[in-house]
Parts: sequence; structure tokens; C-alpha cells
Amino acid sequence: MPDSSSASTPSGTRATGKVKGTLLLARLKYLEAQGPERAGRVVRHLSKADQEALRGIVLQSGWYPADLLLRLEMTAAAILSNGDRIRLFLDMGRFSAATNLGPAGVQRAFVREGDPQRFLADVPRMYSSQHSSGRRVHEATGERAALVRTFGDEEIVAEDCLTTVGWLQHAIELCGGRGVSVVETRCRSRKAECCEFRCEWQ
Repeated sequence: MPDSSSASTPSGTRATGKVKGTLLLARLKYLEAQGPERAGRVVRHLSKADQEALRGIVLQSGWYPADLLLRLEMTAAAILSNGDRIRLFLDMGRFSAATNLGPAGVQRAFVREGDPQRFLADVPRMYSSQHSSGRRVHEATGERAALVRTFGDEEIVAEDCLTTVGWLQHAIELCGGRGVSVVETRCRSRKAECCEFRCEWQ
């Protein structure tokens, strides 16, 4: 069985801080949706310690190492992407939005039907409630346009930002936005001071 760091985190990149269980649970539900055989393959490629953590009781309100989330994502990408890692990371982000912001989602109260801008204004508060480090800010740039920026000192895996792109896309759709476009225009993995996402919708 490969060591989790070699199977999932490129170039020894490590995430710092902790994340709420809601994020881990969304990823685990994504794996379950791929079928038990494929989900099992991903988990078996993690270290024994990671397997024990994920097979135990993961609490929505609990705090877990951000490294664990990153290893799970990267291992899933290595095993399930079929050569299209971009699509898989986008799908994970969209699935997370559907899971946590959908009708039965734990964050449903943040959804502002007919007002994506108001939802995006709440994104910094949502981020701080789920991450022990870093911060996210919102800037409205038009009636149907905004910038969302993420700041932090931890190393960034560029592909992982695609989960944010997918999450923002579907979150805006859940708020009634149509023709949604989310593009990452700056990234800390490219030495920028922040990861910046330009959001536009109709």
C-alpha cells in the first residue's frame, strides 16, 4: 500500500490548519456516489492512520487536519480521474455545493434564492466557520459580478482551487444564477498574494 503523502500530495505540499467535518463528509459522499468498489480503492490507497480516521465517525462540527482532506482529494484524483483531473476536481466542488447547500444541506440557510450576490457576501463568514486558518473576502464588481479572494500562508495545490471553482459555480446556480462563469484569475500556487475567482452570472 503506498504511503499517503506519495499517493496524494505533489512535491511534498502540505495543507496547514484544520477544516470542519462538513468538508470531509462532502468528499466522502462524493466517493460513495462513485460506487462502493471505486470508493474502496481510494480509501485503501491512503495510509492506515487516514483510513482509520475516515472509517470512524466523522462529525459535521468536528475539526480535522486540512492535510487529511488534501490527501483524500489527491488520492481520489489519482485513481478516479481517468486522465481528466480538471473535470474531477470541478465535480468534487459542485458535489460539495449540492451536498451542503442543497435542500437537506447543513448550510442551506446561506442560500439566497434570486440573490447570488448576497450569498457571495456571506462566503467569507462561511469560510471562517470551516477553516481554522486563512480568510476569504468578497468584492461586488457589478450587479451580476463579483470577485472572491482567498488569502493564507499555506502552500497551495493549483488543482485543488478547481474545487472552489466548481463549488462557486453550483452555489451561484442554487441561488438562481444562470449562465454562470467562474474563472480563477490569480493563484497562490503561481506566487500571487491570493487566489482570486471572478464570478459572473445572468
